[in-house]
Amino acid sequence: MELRHLRAFVTVAEELSFRRAAQRLRVAQSPLSQHIKRLEREVGVRLLWRTTRQVTLTAAGEAFLAEARRALAAAEAAPGVARRAAEGQIGLIRLGFTGPASYEVLLVMLRAFRRHRPQVRLDTVGPAYSGELADRLIRGDLDAALVRVPIAARTLQLRILTRHRVAAVLPVSHPLAGGPAVHLDELAGEPVIGYPAHRGAATADVITSAFVRHGLLPNVVQEAPDTHTIMLLAGAGVGVGLVPESAGHLNVPGVVVLPVPEIPPVALALAWRGDDQNPALHALVELADEVIDQLPAQPNERS
Repeated sequence: MELRHLRAFVTVAEELSFRRAAQRLRVAQSPLSQHIKRLEREVGVRLLWRTTRQVTLTAAGEAFLAEARRALAAAEAAPGVARRAAEGQIGLIRLGFTGPASYEVLLVMLRAFRRHRPQVRLDTVGPAYSGELADRLIRGDLDAALVRVPIAARTLQLRILTRHRVAAVLPVSHPLAGGPAVHLDELAGEPVIGYPAHRGAATADVITSAFVRHGLLPNVVQEAPDTHTIMLLAGAGVGVGLVPESAGHLNVPGVVVLPVPEIPPVALALAWRGDDQNPALHALVELADEVIDQLPAQPNERS
């Protein structure tokens, strides 16, 4: 079905005159009449009643007119939609994120992106562990993700946004809760609540490596599925939780959150596939500097 036939029909339907429609379209009446006949043959029903004195729409013509107008409007809008998509002004980004300790960065990123690309749909997916998010990125299930590094996915592009110190979560009644910090040698023998060892939790890898470098092994008595649960279990006296210090914003009652200086800060990065041609994704990546500038500075935080 050709657009020129639709346009001819709509014009005749609006003018209810082949003469006036032909003048409006700047064509002769004979080819205009042929357009209508071809359209009616293609549709399979009569759309117009025409006599020597008047033109009227059939019931089928009335119904077809509304659809024809929509089709013409869509055709006229299509080039503009394509240009906006190519410029990253519209589209879809599926953004994965890690646990509660990344929420502040996620919020800053969402606000910044909404200011610059208000018509791009940004779906958030998570929380999940960094290794799991990396796998989903590689499979194409996600377009970008906020992940803790290091991750074992060398094919991904990474932009570090911030670094969070690792902290110990202790019950307020714990003997170590009264100082400004907790040191690794003080944790020797203490029961530790950690992240799952085999689900790609980058923070768990950083913590274990720090213990090993100091000739120690963490006494992990329980693994928990997320940061919030680790903090709750610590408050219940199950053990000492080790989490990114930014988790302190969760305000779990009955615990204190103290830095562990010997454990290096854990970086939080934006990850994406380098071969992804999604213009909206490129717009998100370009906002990294703005996001970094809006995050509160922390000791040894920036790369």
